[in-house]
Amino acid sequence: MIRRTAFTVGATALAALVVAVLVIWLRPSAPMSPAQQAAQLDAQLRCPDCQGLSVAESRTSAAAAIRSEVASRLAGGQSPDEVRAYFVSRYGEWILLEPSSVAWWLLPFAVIGLGAVALIAWLWVGRRRPAPPSAPVSPPAAGVAERVREEVEALDA
Repeated sequence: MIRRTAFTVGATALAALVVAVLVIWLRPSAPMSPAQQAAQLDAQLRCPDCQGLSVAESRTSAAAAIRSEVASRLAGGQSPDEVRAYFVSRYGEWILLEPSSVAWWLLPFAVIGLGAVALIAWLWVGRRRPAPPSAPVSPPAAGVAERVREEVEALDA
């Protein structure tokens, strides 16, 4: 009875969490201004000189040129997706700081999940396998026990 109640509470909490995440994720957002769109795109594009920084963070001349190009293309009427596609066609997928495919985001979770399954299987097989028989302990050789006893008595004295 307690397990069923705990399961029901857990399932209800999980369902409420999923609904809350979906509501937040699918909520419509206000349209962004061209300056906000440019700032968002600048944060998504990699600086060709720095390679570890976004165009928004970098202060190199190449980053400034890309920021200017992004702003002019957005002002010219291109959508953010079109501007992003232009830079991908020019520099390759490398220019994006975030991978465009969802598979790249799911890969770490898949690896962790496979590792957890492998660990559980390893533990499960280890518990089911009988322990190897232990070797019988043979009595000490003749006189060894007496000699050990004498040495212990000598140390105690």
